[in-house]
Amino acid sequence: MHARVGHIVAWTSDEPVLVDYPGNPGGPQPARSVVELSPDAITAAIRDGRGVLLSFEDGRPDAPIITGLLQPLPSPEVEVEPDQARIEGVDEALVDGRRVVLEAADEIVLRCGKATIVLRRNGRVVIRGTYVETRSKGVNRVKGGSVEIN
Repeated sequence: MHARVGHIVAWTSDEPVLVDYPGNPGGPQPARSVVELSPDAITAAIRDGRGVLLSFEDGRPDAPIITGLLQPLPSPEVEVEPDQARIEGVDEALVDGRRVVLEAADEIVLRCGKATIVLRRNGRVVIRGTYVETRSKGVNRVKGGSVEIN
């Protein structure tokens, strides 16, 4: 098995970090590391969804080894014309009521107080809040390659 980019999905001080990666047949796996990973670095990697470079002992998908923590790409500053920067006094945008499309090259962040929704270019969606609630009159489905609760 070749090196892969994965993510740290869970960690406690009593257990090794758990990693997952695309194409993982067995769900999150405990991983060893050849690099020093401080508790702060692990927590930040989980929170920010930073990738880890994984190698596999004897090519086994159930024996990942963290060989590095990917560093975030620097965000290029975007030049905005002064008249486009802010429309003073406008706190609401009215659209035709049908569909609104927001597009960005790398990331869209919606933030209000302690609540944040982040949409990333790689397909990752991160929802953070002090209380997250979903409601449905019909079926409320949770689908994924693996689903973890607590």
